[in-house]
Amino acid sequence: MRHTHPASAGSRKNMLELQAVLRDPRVQALIPGMSLATVRGGAVDTVHAWGMRGAHDPRPVDPHTVFEAASLTKPLVAFIALQLADEGRLALDAPLQALCGEYVPGDERAHEITGIHVLTHTSGLPNIVSAQTPLKTHFPPGERFSYGSSAFGWLQRAMEKVTGQPLETLARERVFVPFDMADSSLQWSERFESNHATGHEMDGEPVPKRRPATAAASWSLLTTATDYARFVSAVLCGHGLTPAMHGRWFVPAVPAREGVDAVLTPDAPQTQGVAWGLGWGLEPDQGCCFHWGHNPGFRAFVMADLQTRHAVVWFANSARGLRLARRILPVTVPGDHRSLDWLQIASSLDG
Repeated sequence: MRHTHPASAGSRKNMLELQAVLRDPRVQALIPGMSLATVRGGAVDTVHAWGMRGAHDPRPVDPHTVFEAASLTKPLVAFIALQLADEGRLALDAPLQALCGEYVPGDERAHEITGIHVLTHTSGLPNIVSAQTPLKTHFPPGERFSYGSSAFGWLQRAMEKVTGQPLETLARERVFVPFDMADSSLQWSERFESNHATGHEMDGEPVPKRRPATAAASWSLLTTATDYARFVSAVLCGHGLTPAMHGRWFVPAVPAREGVDAVLTPDAPQTQGVAWGLGWGLEPDQGCCFHWGHNPGFRAFVMADLQTRHAVVWFANSARGLRLARRILPVTVPGDHRSLDWLQIASSLDG
């Protein structure tokens, strides 16, 4: 375990408790490697790295080891979209059809989908396109929440159309460079070959490494806990957005529904204590925002308290990585986190 930032005096007790969690022999036996960073008062406070990079490379994870962030990509893309809206370049309430053309062939109802619908997961498009959930509107846009990753591809097209720049360039100029995220990209880079993690399934079986050639707005971020914590710090401090837009980011727009991906269950009941804003999951009663990431063999999680500006983010090269939430959050961002039950995150690393 390494720390690239010293803990502040006020966080030493928390750091010791967190170290106890991460040093638990059971944790280290079941999760090959992990990178974690904490934020306190809006500033990166501690960085922890332990375990091995993966079956491909037994060397230790260090603060520069690149992990797959999966859906933690979405808040970063949302940030860029809100910047473009602030600048009058992207109308979030305009139909995406009018901004960049058709995305869902033969679906007239899809012509109503806006950037707001995408960011709040109310587009009606499925999370994963499959035979059971084809690319079409499964309910009228704006009717209800259902986590829909597929819609982010359309928002990406609109962002690229109105700027004339690929998403990777937008991210580099608006996020990676301004926030000193030198180990981050939305597409694979040769510089990652020497220090990256590979994923492992529940049984420890390694997952073939994915090297995205182009940016994908819903899942392709490659980053470190240190870098993502810098982004979270900027988010909490309101950097890069007008005060009005920053405040709008965290206003609950729609209540979550049981099942997360409820595209085929129109009667799924609302989940108490969990809502969605413009790219972030929200716990309105706790004043927190959150997001999770789930790529094959990788798990990621971020939770931030909007009042105290405390946060934690971690990346694990194991399908068990989310299960640490019930141990890590009490000593980093404590509270009654209903999102963990909503996400059905188990409390045990076993099983």
